[in-house]
Amino acid sequence: MRLQDFDFRIWDKTKEAFLKQEPTLIKLDNERVIAGRISRFYANTADIADMFIGNGNDLELELWSGFYDSKGTKIYEGDIIKTRTNTTPIVVVFEKNTFYKLGFLEVLGNIHENADLLKEQDEAKRSNN
Repeated sequence: MRLQDFDFRIWDKTKEAFLKQEPTLIKLDNERVIAGRISRFYANTADIADMFIGNGNDLELELWSGFYDSKGTKIYEGDIIKTRTNTTPIVVVFEKNTFYKLGFLEVLGNIHENADLLKEQDEAKRSNN
């Protein structure tokens, strides 16, 4: 993936919603990158931590995989997908040596707004055992 194609979304744990406005990433030093939504502009970088609404610890960054599902929807880390060959929903995580044919994938939702899809799967597994 090229840098210009880099994309992500940010889940606000406090508001239990994705940030609607264009999120921003700012590298403060060699160790920290903060993410959020700018509330106002500051020329002085010492005030940069005040630029973001909410607590940075309440924000969860989810990266775009660089791929689309069979319907053209971007696939992000934390999405719940299903495959044509397996009707059981699975969660997107970035792991080595795990591959699916993209034409067979469909994004059903995500782990934040659609966790019930995974609960239904767990209940079905328990009832079969």
